[in-house]
Amino acid sequence: MENEYNYALTTSYDGELVHTLRVSDTLEAVDAWNKCVDYGTAKKYATYNLSNPMGKMYTKTFYRNGVVSGK
Repeated sequence: MENEYNYALTTSYDGELVHTLRVSDTLEAVDAWNKCVDYGTAKKYATYNLSNPMGKMYTKTFYRNGVVSGK
């Protein structure tokens, strides 16, 4: 039987998916989201997407040149 989860946090470097975290606990999801603060090992940019149970997706993008965007 698969574990159920409510939140999914994906990490992509330069458009390539490198990690997916699936959790059911809201605080664990928020804690992981708050740790997404830079471009990691990406050559150009890193994109982080957090999906919640209501279907809303939050996005952060960090570029190596220092530009940051979020939705």
